[in-house]
Amino acid sequence: EIKRIDSVITLIPASNSTFPLFTVKFRNSTLGLGKIFLSEPALTVPSSSCYLVQVETGDLGDVYKIRVSCDDVPGFKGWHLKSFHLQELHTKQELNFECNCWLTLKRGDKELIKEFPTVTQDQKTLPVYKYVVSVHIGDRWGAGTFANVYITLYGKRGDTGVRKLHTSLMKGRQFQRNKVDSFLVEAVSLSHLQKVVIGHDGEGYGAGMYLKMVTVKESQDSDKEWVFPLWNWLDTHLGLCDTVCEIVTV
Repeated sequence: EIKRIDSVITLIPASNSTFPLFTVKFRNSTLGLGKIFLSEPALTVPSSSCYLVQVETGDLGDVYKIRVSCDDVPGFKGWHLKSFHLQELHTKQELNFECNCWLTLKRGDKELIKEFPTVTQDQKTLPVYKYVVSVHIGDRWGAGTFANVYITLYGKRGDTGVRKLHTSLMKGRQFQRNKVDSFLVEAVSLSHLQKVVIGHDGEGYGAGMYLKMVTVKESQDSDKEWVFPLWNWLDTHLGLCDTVCEIVTV
């Protein structure tokens, strides 16, 4: 089937950045995750900053959320995503998403990934949470790392996709010995959390880290907390002898 993507995007003033690679992911209840890559738009309407991209996909099923992300390419200063429109060309069935957010590391939430729930008259709109993800580093020599750390949260209702943990709510250097760093990961509700996949890119000397556990709350005010214990090294030569691991909740 042929789908048409209609993205309404407003440029940052004085931005000379090129059109970034957008990745749009659809989550539905029956077929799982579908992915569409949007590169240079086929049609540009300068007066309205409207970009139309036509792509072919399989049947997307009942979409209940989308995830929009873009690459932080050199010279890219960010985009403001006003709205997102998906239309099936044969049936004319439409899904509309009011976004009104920045995709940039320089303002707003400082994120390049955003999720939006489907809004329809037939079903309740899912809430969007800012999950508080806390990474607990152990009290061992060399336990900390200066590498880039990434995490994916998995629940009964899908996953967050891979997220870079780049802005801690705590002061000081991130991921250091005997320290807990907390990060906000915004996503459409995952329902009950089941597991996380966490890892780092191995950048820097002695990049391995000793991870005690990861804890996750639905919000900063929530009393409910999921615990994902590890008590092991994420290192190519110690412990698991790997820089990525999957941890289930207890």
